[in-house]
Amino acid sequence: MSTTTIRLPDGSEVDIQTSDPKAAAATARKIWQQRQGSSAEEAGRKPRSGWQTAGDFLGDAIDNFVPNFGDEIAAIPDAAKAAVRGQPIGEAWNKGRREFRRNQAQYDKEHPYLAWGSTLTGAGASLALPAGRVASGAGMATKVLHGAAVGAGYGAVAGAGEGDSLGDRATNAAKGMAAGGVLGGAMSPVAAGAVRVGRIARQALPGVDGAVRRLANVPRAVMRHPLRTPEDAQRRLAARFMDTRMNEGHVAAGFGQQGASATPETLLAEVERRRALGVPAMLGDVSEPMRATTGWASRGMGPGQTMVRERLDARKAQEATRIRQHIADTMGDLSPDPVGQYQGYGERARREAGPMYAEAYAQPMVLTPEISGIMQTPAFQAAVPHAVRNIRNAQRNPEAIGFVMRNDGMLDPEAYQSLSTEGFDQVIRAMRDNAQDRMRPASFPGGRPTNTTDSVHINARAGDLRDELANQNGAYRDVTEMYADEMGMRDAFQNGQVVDKLTGPDIAAQARQMPQDNAREAWAIGARTALGDRASEFGSAHPTGDVAGNVRRMLGPDQKQTAIQQMMPDRPDAVSGLQDRLEAEHQSNILWREAYGNSRTADRQQFDADMDQTLGALPIPPVTPSAMVARAANLVQTGVTRGRRQSMKDQVARFVTEENPERLRAFVNDVSEVAQRDRDFADRLHRMGVFGTKGAAMNVKGEEPGEFPSGQHEPYEDERDY
Repeated sequence: MSTTTIRLPDGSEVDIQTSDPKAAAATARKIWQQRQGSSAEEAGRKPRSGWQTAGDFLGDAIDNFVPNFGDEIAAIPDAAKAAVRGQPIGEAWNKGRREFRRNQAQYDKEHPYLAWGSTLTGAGASLALPAGRVASGAGMATKVLHGAAVGAGYGAVAGAGEGDSLGDRATNAAKGMAAGGVLGGAMSPVAAGAVRVGRIARQALPGVDGAVRRLANVPRAVMRHPLRTPEDAQRRLAARFMDTRMNEGHVAAGFGQQGASATPETLLAEVERRRALGVPAMLGDVSEPMRATTGWASRGMGPGQTMVRERLDARKAQEATRIRQHIADTMGDLSPDPVGQYQGYGERARREAGPMYAEAYAQPMVLTPEISGIMQTPAFQAAVPHAVRNIRNAQRNPEAIGFVMRNDGMLDPEAYQSLSTEGFDQVIRAMRDNAQDRMRPASFPGGRPTNTTDSVHINARAGDLRDELANQNGAYRDVTEMYADEMGMRDAFQNGQVVDKLTGPDIAAQARQMPQDNAREAWAIGARTALGDRASEFGSAHPTGDVAGNVRRMLGPDQKQTAIQQMMPDRPDAVSGLQDRLEAEHQSNILWREAYGNSRTADRQQFDADMDQTLGALPIPPVTPSAMVARAANLVQTGVTRGRRQSMKDQVARFVTEENPERLRAFVNDVSEVAQRDRDFADRLHRMGVFGTKGAAMNVKGEEPGEFPSGQHEPYEDERDY
């Protein structure tokens, strides 16, 4: 259908949906008469009373609180009355809406300032309408979606409140939803961008940072709070930079295991745990991102970079000494005279075992066929003269324990039948001495003597003879199971000294052969002495070497470590505790190598880019006009902030290598506090954007030309049916 345009007497034009000129003219006359009648009616209306004006104020506030639904709410009583009286509800509803709009138009005309007050009251109250929340620290994408949802929702509600037909309301709701969604989605990015621009200006433009700081110090001075300094600003920038790094990766648990997710709290807890073990841990030790950060902070010629190397060098120089102390703390004291140490321990054991040996030696000796058979072996017969020499060297009389001597003072080799239990015990010790003499010497320095067929047989017969004595003499069995003799302790000590050459099965076999506590203690003294000596020797010969790693190789795989632990029953966590300390020292050595090794270019560039972002540099997009502008801005900023970059890098260097526990905890607290303040500020910024979105979305529907400003009302025209 074509449209005919008619100009009215007041110069305005109306479009009539008809191609018939006569019908169009008739419709135009009707419109003009309606307008004239409405104007006359408005001119004849009486001024509103005080109570009526108060009602108009409330109605306008409601119309702005529940966007564009004031007339519908005002018409509810009229529709209810019509329903009770049996009158047409729709007619009463429309009449109520028209009356509300006429009253509002008159209220706007008679009280324009009060009308603006009621509009602002309703609009302000509408900010309390629900809008939901996002989680603290939510990302920008989440905030954009949230803002778009709020804007679209309130835009749709506001649009649905405009129009007289369902079609009009649906169209306006769709328009409001689209406009509100776009507006709400843009609020958070725009606000964040404005803050970013402010930070760039503060960091890049000379004098801006000082002016902002002085302005912020005014209320602090009034409240007698500490004033902000340039150093405070640098610490905040470093804390903001470190917050990103400290929340990356996992705690370095070592041994191929992945620890807890890295956070400032978990990293600090790991540093404190290692320090409690006696390891002077730094933050740079405890995660891969922190290690890489330390390596980056060590590059360059600034004071911070020099400090990193000095701190790491000082710690490295004491590595061997610390590891010796770790061995002593977990496995027992490292004496400068380990032989005297185990001999002293043996002397105490001998005094304790004295009464038990006396009881065993007092028992009668029975020569069983098995014992007689052993006495005929070369192993036994060769040991008898050795036993007599040992007794005489101890200034004792061999005849007192059953050895028969000839008139010339020599041993009667045929008279063995009278040997006492103590005499046989002395022969057993001599047999073990002879077995050791028959072993093959080590073929290289530091090697172990190896058994020969002769030594194996001699040891076997000595063991058989001891078992036979134990079978007939309970006291002898008890004392030999509880206490090792001097020979047993010496053998145990020497076996422990070659712990690096032993395998797990070797040590397990030795543990079965020496159940006595004093023998195992002698073995442990030998083993820990060997470990401590290796730490000192390797550290002296290889100042830049991995001392902890070298000592760990002596401990061997899990099977060997389990066997070593069996030798130390009174220290159930000796091996695992030492391994924990050695792993921490090993990671300290890795950090030292990171600081002195070649850094990867890609990592270094990424750190520099992250620091630039913290300082407020613009991200560089591809080669586009906007990229050129960004590069120009960064070029200017780089010149201005070069000193700031170095200062911030120095702050990071101090942080990752800080050795003072109190200062480290204070810095970690600063990181957490700055990060929380940033999150709180971003959340407040988003909430402010949501408030703005609600207010704007409720008024997104544009005004038609000639209409009154948003929130005020034009004289109502009767529904048009043309």
